[in-house]
Amino acid sequence: MPDNTNSATAQSSKSTDEQKDTKDGKDAPPVAQSQISMRCLIVTQDASIIIGKGGSHVNEIREKSGAKVAVSESIPGNPERILNVSGPLDAVSKAFGLIVRRINDEPFDVPSVPGSRAVTIKFMIPNSRMGSVIGRQGTKIKEIQDASGARLNASEGMLPGSTERVLSVAGVADAIHIATYYIGNILIEANERAPHSSTHSSYRPSSSASSSSSSRPRPSSYSTPYTPHSHGPPAQLQEQKIYIPNDLVGCIIGKGGSKINELRHLSVCNIKIMEPGAQNNAGGPENERLVVITGQPANIQMAVSMLYHRLEQEKQKQLSQTGTSSASHVR
Repeated sequence: MPDNTNSATAQSSKSTDEQKDTKDGKDAPPVAQSQISMRCLIVTQDASIIIGKGGSHVNEIREKSGAKVAVSESIPGNPERILNVSGPLDAVSKAFGLIVRRINDEPFDVPSVPGSRAVTIKFMIPNSRMGSVIGRQGTKIKEIQDASGARLNASEGMLPGSTERVLSVAGVADAIHIATYYIGNILIEANERAPHSSTHSSYRPSSSASSSSSSRPRPSSYSTPYTPHSHGPPAQLQEQKIYIPNDLVGCIIGKGGSKINELRHLSVCNIKIMEPGAQNNAGGPENERLVVITGQPANIQMAVSMLYHRLEQEKQKQLSQTGTSSASHVR
């Protein structure tokens, strides 16, 4: 029989060495496995979808992601609740991807496709950490956008009674998953360099009646989109005009205005499609309609990008249908 004594001794020695290396920090877990808690604002309707009947949906998200998921109680007069997801970073980022899929009623195990609906996640980021997420001259945000395909927008003002700002991340499920991972990684690294100070104050929702106007944040991406009925536009709002083909207006508006309302919500802009022959449309091409977009520069850029993306999708769809029709005639 072979002598296993030396083998056992070697394994024991190896185990001891591994323990020593771990203690010395050589095998310390990577940043991705560090624990993190990420909070975001969600509307009550989405909160109900995420929770599901008897907590069935949220339990499924917990099980599949390995993260802890909790939703705050609903407060009368406040349309938003706080969603708190905590655990290892990879589990937390996966959970947010699943949350978007649940909101969209999409399968959990199927990759996002070009037609998938974009959802906006409003992360609450400590003001002291927002600079790290944005990066010098926006380099970090651009890096996250390029890597994930999501659109990021940081608010200027802080949430009422807190030292937190809103980081809006808009995209399909896979884009949110990737963007959340990048954001979480930055926050973990920033916290390791300089832990939170005692002056940090988390946002807590309150009823709209008890919120004083003086405590509200300055006009920012968190604010309600500007409409022409407001008493004077907030600071830094700009206007941009673009033209879209008449035959593609329907895909922008959507059934009952669903598509354009979604664009307004995601971009935080006021988007108005002028009627044919309207005075504001004077001088424009006869076969095109004027679209007026009002908002902050970064938000306008997002709105224009989303509009053109939707137009391109519709053109490709029409070309595909034309090709299919031609092929059937040939047969």
